[in-house]
Amino acid sequence: MKPASWYSRRVVDPLNSVCWFAMDGLWLAQLAWPAYVATALALGTGAVLIVLELRSGRRITDDLVLNAWMWMNALWLISDLGSQPGLRQAALVVAAFGATLLVVDLYSTRGRGSALRRVRKLRIAPPGSRREW
Repeated sequence: MKPASWYSRRVVDPLNSVCWFAMDGLWLAQLAWPAYVATALALGTGAVLIVLELRSGRRITDDLVLNAWMWMNALWLISDLGSQPGLRQAALVVAAFGATLLVVDLYSTRGRGSALRRVRKLRIAPPGSRREW
């Protein structure tokens, strides 16, 4: 199998998950500045996922929903750790936007079996099967 370049979905997607997990873990530990760095990395890799989807010509709704969720978490994190209560309202707006995108995605892909590719990715694949990244 050909190794993935650093700028491919097979590399950026897991890196995004690690950054997001670090963001939430550091937030839980109340380590503000490391959490801000992890947040910036999570948002940056999330943006790269959107760019990669645009370049491939595939539907980007899943990545937009994922990014809305990340932005909601990021705003909530900054609101909590930075004592910025106004950002919590912005997080709610982003959450509503993401929920709207999710409903549109579910409705538009109904019956096609491609809704929520990310959730499908989380299932355990049998040995020897190929997973889509």
